[in-house]
Order: sequence, then C-alpha cells, then structure tokens
Amino acid sequence: MHHQRLLIELIQYKKLISYAYGQSLQSHYIQRLAMGNGNPVLLLFEFQPVYTCGLRRSSSIVTSADIERLRSLGAHFHETDRGGLLTFHGPGQFVAYPILPLQHPLLRLTLRTYISRLEQTLVDTCGEIVGQTRVYSGIKNGQTVNYAGAWIDNQRKVAFMGIRYSRGITSHGISINCSVNMNWFDHIIPCGFDRRQITSLTDEVSSKQTITVKQITPIFLNHFQRTFNVDLNENDKQENLNIDLL
Repeated sequence: MHHQRLLIELIQYKKLISYAYGQSLQSHYIQRLAMGNGNPVLLLFEFQPVYTCGLRRSSSIVTSADIERLRSLGAHFHETDRGGLLTFHGPGQFVAYPILPLQHPLLRLTLRTYISRLEQTLVDTCGEIVGQTRVYSGIKNGQTVNYAGAWIDNQRKVAFMGIRYSRGITSHGISINCSVNMNWFDHIIPCGFDRRQITSLTDEVSSKQTITVKQITPIFLNHFQRTFNVDLNENDKQENLNIDLL
C-alpha cells in the first residue's frame, strides 16, 4: 500500500529576474496558500546581481554609505525579512524558495526538522558534484557545529540557507553557488564569513568544467523530493501576475 505524498507545485523561472520581482512572486504564493487557495509551491530563481541583508542587519553593520557603494558596483540592494546576514545573489547561483505549510497532514514537520532536511538536500546535491565525502553540513545531531548550509572539506561554504517561518508557512530558502562570479563577494563580508571561506561548485571540481544552474536543478529537485517525501508537479503555465514593484 502506497502512502499518499504531498503534491508541491514547481514554478521555475528560467530567465534572470530582479530580486524585487522574486519577492513579490513569493508574497503572492504565500498569501494564496494562507487563504487556502492552491498547493504548496517550490519557486526556483536565478537573480540579477543583488546584495541582500536579513533580519540581523544591525550586527552586519551595513551603513547607508555601504549600500550606495554596493549599488555603484552595478547591483541592487534589498533588505529582507529572512534570517541571516548580508549576502549576494546573482547569475550562476541556484536559488530555491519552498513555500510549505509545515503542519499539513501529509507533511507534519517541526521547524527544526524542516531546516535539517533542507540542509541535507543541499549536502546531497553538492555531493553529487564534488563527492559526498567532501561535503559537510553545518548541523550535526541537532547541534550547530557550523553555520547551516553545505561546506566543502568543512572549510569553504558553497550553499546557504536563510528562511522565514510565519503563520505556519515557510518562505525564502536556499542558494547554491554554481558558476557565480565570486568577485561579487569581495565587496562584503558574506554572511559574516571571510571571503576565503566562500566558494562555488565550479571552483571545487577537479575537471575545470563549469557547473551551471541548469545542471544543478534536476539534482536538487530529485533530492528535495526524496528527502521531504513529496511529489513535484511543474507548472509550465506561469501566471501573469499584475504585481506593483514600486
């Protein structure tokens, strides 16, 4: 007898989009789910260059002058309602936002379990590229041994997490540095780390091949479905949303 699995709508944006548009899309699907309309959603993005700062902005010491300096580099800057510090998103970086009701009868996850499974998905995904023995998680046996995400050789962070949980629904999510231009990280203290502690999958493979977002996507989706025991249904008919971005 097969147990029923939660069906999650997969919405994949295959062109670069602005961070502001991505956040508006996320808000739309959170509101839709909160009102009981539609399925849980997994949003996949690749953003135009943007620096973002989470709820811990005060500890990352981002001044108005810093914001203008970052914008002068050709990137946008946005404050967000996710956890975490200052970071960069841009071309060559895979971003996924699971919008899930954790207490759904087919899910029933605590926030801690959700974070652990999301991190395991990152570790397994990156492990397929660089080798499982080289990838470490930041959480072990429920204890934080490093910052949550995926670490190469337990020294360099390649995948990141910054989530929000409100009204029983998760938002924001994860990013994986695939072939992103690492120079963007030189201008900040990314997530509070020394720049030398940040890497990309492309920089870590011995074959010198470029690891693309397109290449990582099916690997991540496979591990996401397996780790969360859910089914994904891709929505090819993306909604034309009239979203005010001002």
